Amino acid sequence: MDSLQSWLATAGMVGDAWLRHTTPDKYSRQTLELSHETLLQISTDLLKSPPHSVDSATLDDVLTRSRGHVARMARLIDAKDAPDFARQLDSLRVDEKVLKQLSDRIRSTP
Repeated sequence: MDSLQSWLATAGMVGDAWLRHTTPDKYSRQTLELSHETLLQISTDLLKSPPHSVDSATLDDVLTRSRGHVARMARLIDAKDAPDFARQLDSLRVDEKVLKQLSDRIRSTP
């Protein structure tokens, strides 16, 4: 779960930087693509044996949504669509909070 949170945070930081025009498009897109690929890999592994204290359907839903936001953000860089990019980033932030709650639930379960 920590790795998932870290990669979501990475995507968020790159997204913020791209919106502020402080990172090149190519770097931002490549980092988001790597984030997406890594999130997919970690998600697949985690869902093979999901934590007992979390509903696997809920976990799968938030991870699928998050990966979708990150993938769309990478594509929106080429389109230079900052408004839609910002909406995807906002949605990603919501998913980050949900994932944090799920992670906290796992940690608090004996």
